[in-house]
Amino acid sequence: MRKPRIQVAGGIYHCISRITGGRYWLKDTCKGMWCDQLRRVSQFCGVEVLTYVILDNHFHLLVRVPLPRKLSDRELVERYRALYPHRPKMVKEVEEKLQEGGAQAEDLRLRLHARMQDISQFLKELKQRFTVWFNAHHKLFGTIWDGRFKSILVEDNASVLRTVAAYIDLNPLRASLVKKPEAYRWCGMAAAHRGDPLAQAGIVSVMKSKDWSEAKLNHQRFVYEAGMRQVKDRAHATINPDDIGVEKTTPCLINKQKWLSEGWMIGSRDFVRRNFQDYVAKFTAGVSSNRFKEESLQEGVIALRGRGRGGFVSATETNVG
Repeated sequence: MRKPRIQVAGGIYHCISRITGGRYWLKDTCKGMWCDQLRRVSQFCGVEVLTYVILDNHFHLLVRVPLPRKLSDRELVERYRALYPHRPKMVKEVEEKLQEGGAQAEDLRLRLHARMQDISQFLKELKQRFTVWFNAHHKLFGTIWDGRFKSILVEDNASVLRTVAAYIDLNPLRASLVKKPEAYRWCGMAAAHRGDPLAQAGIVSVMKSKDWSEAKLNHQRFVYEAGMRQVKDRAHATINPDDIGVEKTTPCLINKQKWLSEGWMIGSRDFVRRNFQDYVAKFTAGVSSNRFKEESLQEGVIALRGRGRGGFVSATETNVG
């Protein structure tokens, strides 16, 4: 039985999805197409991409889903155009049908709204569209993704957001692909440093900064600081603190952290407990609280495990690392 996904209005999520069978299918051409599809689908769904990375066999996304609202016909058409920029005739047909009014126009509005402003619909749209392209490109058929995507609810807190974003941006170093995260082309940090305005806006939002110039410095310093460690036999996995004058040398997010990729929620204790209580009340009413066990992971971090449910919930009250 599938575990109901935790969703909150206007939530932020760390999403992960892997290629089936652990296959390393996603080469540079595929990554470029995935990034292109990501921008189109995010604009269509109205989801803000804070940062991302796509590797040979999986991807990570940090996204903010907006509060649901009714969109005007003009907004619906513009979003449809963003999803199908090379299909002007199809976009025109949608525009004309909406202008006609009546039952068919209202049905179209409902169907378009149903595909927007929702984390599940956003990932469904992204993965399905990429699968269609991938199968046509490689003459294959069927799904290429390994089951459901993971989604971890993240608190809208500066310390928490930058920690999760840094963990995502450090994936290429964790895989020993580059010496610096901004050198890996297929991630939000690199796109922002290349001048992509949407990627820059995402990092500004993560860092709670006033503009890109301020966010760039603060974000880079934090990522470098979080990713530093001395590795004698894996030079690619080491960031040189002298590159930007970082003094801190405590090892941190360069290592894989299960609580950042396999939990249910990340945030302050109050945030996690409040949302988990809401989740239990909604989906597991009547279940005894002794089915859940809270564990301490490290200073300021807790994990909440549910017997027979798998996974865990984590919370941090301090800046990790």
